[in-house]
Amino acid sequence: MSVHSETRQLLWVDIPSVSAFDRRSDDLDCDKPAEALSTGEPAKVARHDVPAETRNRGETYADTRQALESGWESKRRFDSPCAELAGFSPERAGLPKTSAEDADRYLEQRGTTRPWLEVARRATPESRRILAAIDQGAGHGHIRHEGWATEEANMRRVAYLEDPAQLDASKRLRSIDGLKPNNRRHICAELATRITDPDAFATAYARGTDQFEVRAALSRPYDRDSRPEPVRVPIAELLGKNGHKHCTGWQLEPVAGSMDAAIENRYAWRTALAKERQPDVPRPVARPVPTFEGGTMLFLIGHNKEQDSYEITNMYPEPRDDGFPRAERPDTGGRPR
Repeated sequence: MSVHSETRQLLWVDIPSVSAFDRRSDDLDCDKPAEALSTGEPAKVARHDVPAETRNRGETYADTRQALESGWESKRRFDSPCAELAGFSPERAGLPKTSAEDADRYLEQRGTTRPWLEVARRATPESRRILAAIDQGAGHGHIRHEGWATEEANMRRVAYLEDPAQLDASKRLRSIDGLKPNNRRHICAELATRITDPDAFATAYARGTDQFEVRAALSRPYDRDSRPEPVRVPIAELLGKNGHKHCTGWQLEPVAGSMDAAIENRYAWRTALAKERQPDVPRPVARPVPTFEGGTMLFLIGHNKEQDSYEITNMYPEPRDDGFPRAERPDTGGRPR
């Protein structure tokens, strides 16, 4: 098979071979997501309450595997604590002050060019306000780790380093990051995870903001040359005892029992394609995370757009450490350090 044929095949899920967090992809630069207009064609917007037959083969495959192997229920909805969310102050999280009316205007004006906002339309008004405020900040948790990032997108992210935030399909296929400038290579560790319900995402974010360690990090005297350490909070504390059922993920399949070897293999495979030569390593494989029960929500605290204070720049669920093999060293996108 030629390299070009191998590359073209990535546009489709190879069902027999594909069985896809960006823990360290944040840096001191603010994320700058491109809007759909810049791609020259409409972005594909995720649809959630549609008949199964409208999904493509890859979407159907990924959804079915996730449901069978983790018990994910795609129709499960989170019981949103509306009164509690109505009292959330975006300013406490380093975000711009946003009213319900502001949020509706923002979603109406930006919804078509920032397709990850589409999921906010099926959220409660209280959650929509929070999601609109988050989108005006410097973070990207709602872009890569919320329900807009489908099961197929997460599967392909961890397996092939295709960034769900990249709206240009050709760039996504080439593993170009959708949030960083200058066509930088997308980085992902051994997991790609998400919160599947917009109300659950907004609730975790709002409640996380009030956690003592998160508040301490956000309130720390600002230093543009450093960031607070990440904070982990049990998922159950944020979303209740069944909150883990609103979390899904895909994990890179270990190679010879080693996650480090799998990450190296993935990098070598992507590098070969980028150089238009035939890979001499197997195509990477991913599988669903079995469960997030007992897991944590990771909060990354970084710099706001104005570079004068801290905000929550990313948030995503992590399974328990004993649930699957982990890489033994910090991930660098698979490159040797």
